[in-house]
Amino acid sequence: MERLFIAEKRFAMPLKKPPSIEADEFKSAKRDEVTRGRDFRESDAPTLEVLMEWYSVVRQCIEDRQDASGQVAYANEMGDIRQLPQISTMKTASAEIRALNKQLGICNGHEEAQRDARPSVPRTRGDDP
Repeated sequence: MERLFIAEKRFAMPLKKPPSIEADEFKSAKRDEVTRGRDFRESDAPTLEVLMEWYSVVRQCIEDRQDASGQVAYANEMGDIRQLPQISTMKTASAEIRALNKQLGICNGHEEAQRDARPSVPRTRGDDP
């Protein structure tokens, strides 16, 4: 006897924005951008919230650098030249954003388009990158 299985299609309900995201215009808009056209589980909600926090950190660092007229370094009390702390913070935030995007299965369309646009011509020994 042949058995037939009928798969039930479940429709994902949009996740409700947490108050911390809803209250911040930037985070709310960013969350809308990130979640548009994607289905997330309820268990993804905390990860999405952390992702929005990291995007907000990057935004704040950029604003801080703009306030510093684009300066990337400063001299401390000893006269040593040091990079602004915002540079290191942005590096950390960028790594966290990439990791969280990967965890959530979010692929950056820009990166995908760049990969697809690369020529698939085989390279020879004399080709320069």
